[in-house]
Amino acid sequence: MLSAAFIAALMMMQDDTGIAVARPVGEAVLEPVSGSYFQVFEFYGRPPHTWRHAARMVKGYRHLDRDGHLAFVKDGATHFFLVLNFDLLRDKKMWIGLSAQCNESAELYWLDETPLSEGSFRAWSPVAQKKFREDCRRRAKSGINLPVYYDPTEFGVRWEVGTPTQNITHMMVEFPIPSEGDETEQGE
Repeated sequence: MLSAAFIAALMMMQDDTGIAVARPVGEAVLEPVSGSYFQVFEFYGRPPHTWRHAARMVKGYRHLDRDGHLAFVKDGATHFFLVLNFDLLRDKKMWIGLSAQCNESAELYWLDETPLSEGSFRAWSPVAQKKFREDCRRRAKSGINLPVYYDPTEFGVRWEVGTPTQNITHMMVEFPIPSEGDETEQGE
C-alpha cells in the first residue's frame, strides 16, 4: 500500500504558477531534538518550479499523520542535521520556508509568520544579506516576495535570496509534531 505522503507527492498541482508533480527523494528522517521529520521532494513537470508553487503544493503532503510545509530552519541544530543527513542538499538548490516581503521594513518571515528576527540563527551566504537589502530597497513599495533557498557552494550550504519566478527543482519539506489543537481536531 502506498503511503499518504507518497500519494500526496504525486498529486498534480495547477495554479497560476504552472503544473508540476513532486515526488519524495529518499526517506523521511526524524530530527530528534525538534521531533520533526524532514524529507526532500523533487518537482517534475512543466516549470516554473517557484517557491510560491512549492509552498502551496506541500500543504497536501502528509507523513505519519503530520501535515507538511517547506522546512523551517530556525536553529543551528536543524541546519546541521539537514546538511549531515541529506547528501542531496550539498548538491542541489532547495526551497525552504523563508521569504521576505519587500516593503518599508523588508522583514523576513517563516511560513508560520514568525519573523526571522525573533531568532538568532542565520545561514546566509556572504553576499546574500546585502543582495536582499538592495533588492528590497529598489522595490520598497512593490510588496514583492523574495524567497530563500539553500544553495550548495564550495564553502558549504548557505541561504540565498531568489526571485519570485526562479525555478528550483527541489524542496526540503518538514513534517512537525502536530500541535495540541490539531490532535484534538483529528480525534473528534
